[in-house]
Amino acid sequence: MSIQSQNKIDKTLLKYVLLFFGVAFLISGFGSFIGKGIGVAYASYSWGGLFINLVMRYVSKFIFILLGIYIVQYLYTKGIKNWIGLAIHALFAIGLTFYSIYSQMLISNWFLGTDDIITWNYIYTRAILGTDYNFFLYFSVIAIVYAYNFFKKQKDYKIQESILKAQLSDVKMSVLQSQLQPHFLFNALNDISSLVDIHPEHAQDVIADLSDMLRQTLHLKNTKFITIQQETALLKKYLTLEKIRYQEKLEFDIQFSENIATCMVPPLLIQPIVENAIKHGYSYAHDFLKINVVIKKEKKMLCIEITNNGASLDTSSITYGTGLTNTLARLETLYQEDFSFEFVNKKPKGIFTSIKIPILEK
Repeated sequence: MSIQSQNKIDKTLLKYVLLFFGVAFLISGFGSFIGKGIGVAYASYSWGGLFINLVMRYVSKFIFILLGIYIVQYLYTKGIKNWIGLAIHALFAIGLTFYSIYSQMLISNWFLGTDDIITWNYIYTRAILGTDYNFFLYFSVIAIVYAYNFFKKQKDYKIQESILKAQLSDVKMSVLQSQLQPHFLFNALNDISSLVDIHPEHAQDVIADLSDMLRQTLHLKNTKFITIQQETALLKKYLTLEKIRYQEKLEFDIQFSENIATCMVPPLLIQPIVENAIKHGYSYAHDFLKINVVIKKEKKMLCIEITNNGASLDTSSITYGTGLTNTLARLETLYQEDFSFEFVNKKPKGIFTSIKIPILEK
């Protein structure tokens, strides 16, 4: 509860306090000038003198109230309890009336040439009549200060919470991507091991291609998004590696229009799904696999569709492996509930997978 922030005056709060004092000054001045105009008050003051008196009175009130705020704030830093601070504010609120009357008479005598006799009885009598107004004025300013600082803290808290969530999201994404790369590497090495004895020359080619692909994926370690063009280029490298193993038994086609080539997607988003299709698509009844990837815009969403003509899934016992579990976790981290992910059996054969995410331009 302070009008200061890091040893500097909070200019926004000061504007609110000054605005309130300006309104109070206008209301009080309006009443004073009407009282003088109808001859019931301030008969000894000229019109200019009355205006100067009003200005000086409210300037002195403003200084007194700020003094009360700073004193209580200083005591708070020393560890006083809230009820003690409230009691001190109450004393300042009552004291404002006595201070205001005394300073008003003193200023009038000094600057306006009046010869008012300053006595305790006179000040006390006037204070009794004006305590309610000054008490309200003081605590109105305190309420503005408290309310401003409360909402400012709430806003700062929300900003800090947002920053922490973003940092947590980044950490979570890094962990998920670090899990995905070893998963891909282990599966690729398993594929290579199956080629070593059968096609050693092909195995050498695959190792060289795998090295090139891993070099590119390592650059994605701390990358949250890449373009569709980059994502599909990595996907083509992966499928080319797989095609060395399956040769004519595997075909693929990737389609997207140039106007979405620079749209952003999480790295290695499609590869785990394609990998899953290859892993489960082949069977004794399905020795040829065709994979189609189509990326397009649908209203404000980016739609990624992956279809294959392989074996259907047993929908009663669907289990997600590391790749698909990781993909879903990354989608939830990045988009919360603003995405969709589904895969269904096609008729008479094959699997259709659909991912819809918000469009993010580069």
